[in-house]
Amino acid sequence: MRSNEVAKLAGVSVRTLRHYHSLGLLPEPPRSDNGYRDYTAADVARVLRIKRLASLGFPLARIGAVLEEMDAPKADPNTGSTTTGTAPSPMSALEELDCELALEIERLQEQRRTIAALRAENLDPDLPVRFSRVLRMLPGVDTLADASPADRTALIVAGHLYDDDELGELERVIECIASENLVQALEQLDERLGALAPDAPETERAALVEESLEALAPVIACFDTANWLRPSTDRERFLDEIAFEGNNPAQQDVCDRIERRIETIMAERVRAERAGGTTEADSAASPRST
Repeated sequence: MRSNEVAKLAGVSVRTLRHYHSLGLLPEPPRSDNGYRDYTAADVARVLRIKRLASLGFPLARIGAVLEEMDAPKADPNTGSTTTGTAPSPMSALEELDCELALEIERLQEQRRTIAALRAENLDPDLPVRFSRVLRMLPGVDTLADASPADRTALIVAGHLYDDDELGELERVIECIASENLVQALEQLDERLGALAPDAPETERAALVEESLEALAPVIACFDTANWLRPSTDRERFLDEIAFEGNNPAQQDVCDRIERRIETIMAERVRAERAGGTTEADSAASPRST
């Protein structure tokens, strides 16, 4: 029997037969005198079994082992002799496949839930759902299309690299900015930073640092000290590079000073918590007893 006849009987293509040969699933039959492969009925049966197992969901890479297991000699419980069985034993390949398919169904259902959320809320599909929702909280930004090219790049990278703790802190920060009515003040400070000349004088830089820290005070109170006082990870350094890309020397100097001051505030907070006291800033904000 030639390959085209086998393919027709089994409902596959000749190319599929060749693929089975290349994977070792179907042994190469001997060739007849005219050079054509000479298949037997057993070969047709083998192809049909491969096709059936593939239709159940077995990957081709596993089908050879499954067939070996199914055809392996099995002991007769009555005589102790071995026979060739045609069904796999308990806890065998079929059970493993069923577990894999159950997990795959669960994964697909989760994908459908995610897609439903993206459609219902009109969220950016190339961002995680939670980060897309956080993005909506930013003033003037509804989707990635509303961001500048540079901000878009930073948001995409952050959206995929932020972990749950960092997203939680970001949510708290954005909620604080809204509740404290800080949007306009922070936008003005950002504009001043953007307009800072590379050779801006020290007085201008120092003033911008102090005013920024004053405006950011409620936001800094939302920060998690653990995120600020541990060594930066490679991921965080990469995100910083994106955030600060394009800064001139004066702008970077201001950003670095603000970051160092925040780190100092975080360290003071930790010391105060360990001592059971309050920081100088907390004391200044507390009412005096009379």
